[in-house]
Formats: sequence, structure tokens, C-alpha cells
Amino acid sequence: MARFLEIAVKKILMEPLLDRMDSRENSILDIQGSHKGTAESPLRFHIMREGLKRGRFDISRLKSPLMMRSLLGIFKSIRDLKKNKPQHKTEITANELKEIEDYLYSLGISSIGYTKVPARWVFKDKAVMYANAIVTSMEMDEAKISSAPSPAAGKAAHEIYCYQGLAMIKGAECLRRRGFAAHAGHPLMGMALYPPLAQSAGLGQLGVNGLLITPEHGPRVRLAAIFTDIENLPFYNEPNLHSWILDFCAQCQICVKKCPKQAIYGNAVTSDSGQKTCVDNERCFPYFMATDGCAVCIKVCPFNTTPYITLHARYS
Repeated sequence: MARFLEIAVKKILMEPLLDRMDSRENSILDIQGSHKGTAESPLRFHIMREGLKRGRFDISRLKSPLMMRSLLGIFKSIRDLKKNKPQHKTEITANELKEIEDYLYSLGISSIGYTKVPARWVFKDKAVMYANAIVTSMEMDEAKISSAPSPAAGKAAHEIYCYQGLAMIKGAECLRRRGFAAHAGHPLMGMALYPPLAQSAGLGQLGVNGLLITPEHGPRVRLAAIFTDIENLPFYNEPNLHSWILDFCAQCQICVKKCPKQAIYGNAVTSDSGQKTCVDNERCFPYFMATDGCAVCIKVCPFNTTPYITLHARYS
């Protein structure tokens, strides 16, 4: 009976829901002027579809208000694009920008940066509305992540998907109220590669595990963005102050050693288009699903357990 119910939920509820979500996302491709991925862009790893396809579906996850709020948030982020006015402002004042930043921080955002979005970082066959990004990070609960792999650590990720997604939606609404256009990029899946965008925005450095390592919370963050066509954002154009982390990671390699499935390459695999892949999904994902999100590579990272400034001093 339980197996029959599981199959019914997958076929009657989840698969049609994901079909509808994909259709909504793909509708952005048809909007004139949207910023589309290229032939060199990577395909998005559809974590929810892969979870349905590769293993038994845990019906109890549907009871999670965090998961359902995240899914509804994805739909709302796309539906709200209709609220963008054809005639809108593309220049922002320093006071307006500070108001937006203060508002995002009040919603729990940990750090904010600005960058332009290369089309190759938008997923293949996907699009975002605008080519400029307000990139954000949000901290995951330290105590829950320290228990990884565990349901508590999985909940920490679901919490941030929900809360950061809501923050992006509210931030986009705040911009619209001030006369700007915006597209809230949800942290769950998303339609662009958030880690390189965040590095480009000056928020940190990609580590050997492919995660962004931030000075505030190490790799214990999730990333998201608000896409906009505001032209005078303070785009990060300085040398990356966090690039020393690359050498640190090369010497450390603890996430490579401690990965339960040896899924982290250690030396990133670079494609012909220059895209770097740090993790073997075929090794990572089954264990990721079985343990409700794993997160061991976050847990064991020295930047998760030791202050950034201390590690920098040791490295120097």
C-alpha cells in the first residue's frame, strides 16, 4: 500500500508540478530581451527530477512547510515578472541602494555584491530577465550543519532555500516599488550558476569542493540573486581579495578526503568552454539524497570551524 501511494503521489502530484514549474521557467525564454544561456552553458542538474527518477520518493517531504513554501516561491518569482513596468528606472541613487541593502540585511541576508551576468553562466535552455545581478549569501545554521549528515543538517538547507527565496522575492518587490524592474532568482535550483556569480561579485572564492567560501561564514551559506537592468550598480571590479583560498584549498584537501563517496575531484575538470566541474554528481547525488543533503564537505571545511581572519593570518 505504501509503495502504491508513493507511485501515485509521484505520478499525480510531483511530476505534473515539476512539469508546470519547468513550463513557467521556460516562459522567460519567450520574453523579448531576456538574458538567455548559450550553447556553451552547462545544463542545470534538476535536483528534484533526479530525486524522483533515481530512488524512492519520501512522501513525508511533502508535509514540510519549508519545501512547499520554496516551491511556491519559485512560482511566485516568475509570476511577479508581470509586475515589471515597461517604462522603469535604470539608474539608482546611493540612498535608494542603501535602503535596498538595509532591507535585505533585515531579512537575514549575510552579504551582498554586484556583478554582470555572463550568458555562459545562465543554464542552457534557461533565461533570466536581466543581465545585471544583486548577488546574496545567507548563513545556514551552524549547529545543524555540524551534525551532518543528518536530518537536522538537511533541514538547515531547506530553511535557507525558503527564507532566502522569500528575501529575494521581497527585495525584488522593494525595487519595483521604487520604480525599477527586477527578477527574483530563487536559491532552490535557480536558472544561473550562483557560485561563480557570487565570486565575481566579490563575496568570496570558490573552493576545491565547488562551494563559495565567504569571509563571514565560510562555505556554510546558500546563494541567490536579484536580476535587474539597473545600469549603475557598484559592480565589483577589484582583484579578488579572497583568491589566496585557492592555495589554501590545494594544501588542505580535507573535503576531498572526508567526502563519504569520494565525489570531489580535488582538481577541477575543465570543459572546452572553460566551465569547471568540481564534483562527480553520479557519486555524490545518491548519497546526498539518502542522507537528506549530506553537507559533510561544508561541515569539515576549516573555514566553517575557524574564523576567516585566523586562517588568513596563518596562511600569510
